[in-house]
Amino acid sequence: MGVRVHLAVVADRVDDAAWRSIYADARRVAAAWTPQPIAAAWRRIGAEKVVQYTTDVERPDGLHIVGDAVSLTTAERFVFPSTLVPAFSRDRAQSPGDGDVLVAVARSRRGVPTGLGWWELFGDKTQGLPYHTLVVALGLLVEHRLPATAVVYGDLSTRDAETARRRLAELLGERVELPVVADPARLRGRLAAEIDGDELDVAVRGLAPVHALAESIAADLLGVMRSTSVESQVRHELVRSIRAQVHATELQERISQWEPVRAREAIARATSSCELRLTAAAWDAIETADLAELAFMLAAARAHTGGWELHHALRALLENPTLREL
Repeated sequence: MGVRVHLAVVADRVDDAAWRSIYADARRVAAAWTPQPIAAAWRRIGAEKVVQYTTDVERPDGLHIVGDAVSLTTAERFVFPSTLVPAFSRDRAQSPGDGDVLVAVARSRRGVPTGLGWWELFGDKTQGLPYHTLVVALGLLVEHRLPATAVVYGDLSTRDAETARRRLAELLGERVELPVVADPARLRGRLAAEIDGDELDVAVRGLAPVHALAESIAADLLGVMRSTSVESQVRHELVRSIRAQVHATELQERISQWEPVRAREAIARATSSCELRLTAAAWDAIETADLAELAFMLAAARAHTGGWELHHALRALLENPTLREL
């Protein structure tokens, strides 16, 4: 169960030069997108390794995107590959053929053999979080450049599709149509070229936009975050509790006997144990923090006892020093 975005491409029809051009556009779109996308990367803190979030989303093999830098909500990783290679595919057939990939996808979803060799470059869950629209836009970019050879589909709402289309058109500086699955007339027309009768109606219903699922899931998750607003009484009480814990356990006095790297390693272990992943900027600040700040951050990381609300409240405190002020 979840909100997924799929991108199917008949890769054997796409030459290297065409994909290089598409990838260059994808890089430009991702770089200009707001909110900025983020990727996950390893970082060493003394002898410990932690996963951090960074706005540097490009790797040698492509763009890696797991969330956005404003809400810091994340879901599954999407890779927009720099080259079309089997490592990024879910091979569905042996021959590239000359058919419409949209028809092949529709039939494949019903378990009907298609004979068309297409790869699924995307297929994971965004859960409808803010980076969902960027993922849809990147899929639409490929569909736009490779009509009938690529199609973006999945748990797309009409609003997702229109927002992705509008922003992609602005960034490319050219006219871009809606994803075909979000345009009822085009969707039915293309499918009707090879499918008819009841099968056509089933295919259209199976690919048409969702109207509530993605948006409701995202609203639920973001609503939880808003309930732990950094301006709320909850945050003030949490800061007081953490500072009281630092005082009661004489944590600052104890870590003053440590080498600074030992305190940072303790924070790394505490955040890793509860999967409290921070941004590169937060770890930069931890690397240069004074004794009082290190004590507070270690106590905050150790205060995680589970629960979505507490998780995001603690991460907000660790990310932004101004929120620790009472």
